[in-house]
Amino acid sequence: MTFLESKKALARKLNINYDAVMGGTDDLFSMDDIEGWINLACLEVWDYSDWVFKEKAYTTTTVASQEYYDYPGDFVSDSIFFLRVAGSDALLDTYKKIRYLDYMQYRENNPTGEEKYWADHRRFYFINPYAFANAASRSIEVWGMLRFTELAASTTPLPFSPDTEGNENSGNHAIIKLAYAMALESEKKNEPQKAQIIRQEAYQTLKLLADKENERQADYEVVDRPFFKYTNLFPGSGGGKHAFGDDDSWNY
Repeated sequence: MTFLESKKALARKLNINYDAVMGGTDDLFSMDDIEGWINLACLEVWDYSDWVFKEKAYTTTTVASQEYYDYPGDFVSDSIFFLRVAGSDALLDTYKKIRYLDYMQYRENNPTGEEKYWADHRRFYFINPYAFANAASRSIEVWGMLRFTELAASTTPLPFSPDTEGNENSGNHAIIKLAYAMALESEKKNEPQKAQIIRQEAYQTLKLLADKENERQADYEVVDRPFFKYTNLFPGSGGGKHAFGDDDSWNY
């Protein structure tokens, strides 16, 4: 489902003519109303769960003797959950995430320690530079959670169409229901009781989807990794290492 399709779907629920809204001739609703409610509903749903479609991998490279790096601009703060750094053989090694204060204490007590530790704090993440011999241009791979980006272009797919606009599940329809509830709650409709019923229906769908997704994640086998679950998404990576080319900027 695209942004345009979602706007038309909301117009149908409100029993209004989309073309009239588009042309600015509707007596009650404007296009800003329609787009605003859909984007607000998307944001609400985006924050409801750690959906798999929010996960993203980026790569960059190390800087000699540098300990901290900027978060990717579209990552949620403190959301990086997996990090690897290339060793001298250009194969990626998994580093262990520890609490930021524990990391700082470790570095203070072991200024040249070589443990493969990392931590994050707000808009920075920290990697023990001695774990990779303070070398420059070593590949770094991080996985984190994306922020919601407001929909603008008509062809932009809704969150539950992460691959193509035609590939979706009922989550997108829950978004339309939430947007509809917001419209009903507004001063223009003032139907709070009906809005509450629609909102509850939307969240029943979202809870079902989130529970199923969490169940699938829980079924994954965990091997020597109590902190979090990680699935190797790079075929032929050879377990904990993966050959990776040099790169000096963030990449999708």
